[in-house]
Amino acid sequence: MKSASDLIDETLTLDPCIERSLDMGYANLSAVARRLHDLMPSTGPSLTAVASALKRRTRQKRALDALYSCVARTSLTVRTGLAKISLSPSDKDLELLEGLKSKVIGFSKGIETVTVLIDERDAEGFLNNVTGQVLEKKSELTAIILRGPTEILNTAGYMSFFLGILSEKDISVDDVASSYVDVMIMLRSEDASRAFSYFNSAIEGAKRLSSLTRRGSKGNGSPSSLEM
Repeated sequence: MKSASDLIDETLTLDPCIERSLDMGYANLSAVARRLHDLMPSTGPSLTAVASALKRRTRQKRALDALYSCVARTSLTVRTGLAKISLSPSDKDLELLEGLKSKVIGFSKGIETVTVLIDERDAEGFLNNVTGQVLEKKSELTAIILRGPTEILNTAGYMSFFLGILSEKDISVDDVASSYVDVMIMLRSEDASRAFSYFNSAIEGAKRLSSLTRRGSKGNGSPSSLEM
């Protein structure tokens, strides 16, 4: 039989919002224990055991501090007026794309399909020359490009942090692409301003948290327990 701690970790994957509230230290443990207990199998631990395990749960603070440090050093760029085209390309289409490198904002290749992110002004001209099957075309998209420090390459949770914000705010993501330290998130243009505002607020909050953590470390010789 699995322990209460193991079941808690498994159940938290069903609700990342609860896990974040626990990590940040503002969760009502009694309410969380009841919620997690309801989600567990009927043969699982008692409510009391779940509550006790939650109180013993050790947060991986160093990992979180590293994540928030990366978020704090993230810059935002916005590209508007974009189109997304997905197609099953012919060899001629791949050659065409090779010649359009300067106009293509993003490109991803699957097993039998490719997806191109391109300025709307160039989309029709591109489509007029496509010989393969066009699977999907979406217009009026905006890209928010996150540029993080090189540490994001070895920091778990960076991309999911920002995508989690959009999920919590009920903002749909149309596509995600990454290259080195850049993460491009494609959204409907009507949602872009809200998403940008939420991202900017998160970055500013991470800057404050990182500043408090540095001050706490200097004063105590250990990481600060202060939260944002």
